[in-house]
Amino acid sequence: MNVATFDVGGTSVKYCLMRDGEMEAAGKVPTPQGSDATREQFLQALDGVIAELREQAGGQLDGVAMSLPGTIDVDRRYIKTGGALLYNYNVDANEWVERWGLPVEVENDARCATIAEYDLGNLQGAKTGVVLAFGTGIGGGIIINGEVYKGVHLYAGEVSMIYITTPPKTQELVSGASFSDQCSSVSLSRLMAEAKGMESCSGEEALALIKAGDEVACGVFDRYLDHLAREIHNIQCLLDPDKICLGGGISQDAFFVESVREAVRAFNEDLLPFDFPMPEIVACKFFNDANLVGAYRHFVRMQEKRAND
Repeated sequence: MNVATFDVGGTSVKYCLMRDGEMEAAGKVPTPQGSDATREQFLQALDGVIAELREQAGGQLDGVAMSLPGTIDVDRRYIKTGGALLYNYNVDANEWVERWGLPVEVENDARCATIAEYDLGNLQGAKTGVVLAFGTGIGGGIIINGEVYKGVHLYAGEVSMIYITTPPKTQELVSGASFSDQCSSVSLSRLMAEAKGMESCSGEEALALIKAGDEVACGVFDRYLDHLAREIHNIQCLLDPDKICLGGGISQDAFFVESVREAVRAFNEDLLPFDFPMPEIVACKFFNDANLVGAYRHFVRMQEKRAND
């Protein structure tokens, strides 16, 4: 099976040809963005890639698999919200089936990462599993009894929308009140830059300062971990997962994963006045390719489901 597979992000669209589950011809193109960006510009960018991947596949493509930000009804192929991509709100992706003359399957990006980890990665065997992917925000996905749990309104796993404090009445996306505002990797970088008086600070630079024992940096990281451990505890109270996988670029650093694990252990075992279980916390197996792998696996699942309906 040859499937043109896309991971649509805020700045770039990653792509590859999945040939029987193996990745070929990987690359990326810029994501049209800004207030004047249009859906047609977005689709034209994909048109060219699909033509290239069709040639790579010897002229035979079997479908298009897409990982996208937003709230997505996969059964209807309907994109309700598109995250920061304003042109992808209220989109009927069945129109893309007609445009490309190929089966198309779409799924939320964090859920694609979750599918990849459950099918082939470090969530294999979990009865109840959670993926937390740290980036610009925090993507979340939930597995219960082998299935991605989405909830009645498709909001299950939208952990970026969990609020630590009551948000101000404002239209600003970053108010400082949400889980994402306090605990995304971008937020850690922002908080570190503010505390250190730096113009900017990457995640790698932030972790380097912490590992070097910088007092200010360690203080920022301690507060970050306090927020993160509390919210992971709250997720435990709702779902009681046996395993939690940490994703996103920052989770490729074993120091980060071990720090999160220790912070959760300290919260659950040292702080609470009663016994509370400790979940297994591990890094994801797939990082930069997780959404591509999950989008392909989702495509296969949905095509089988549609064939049997």
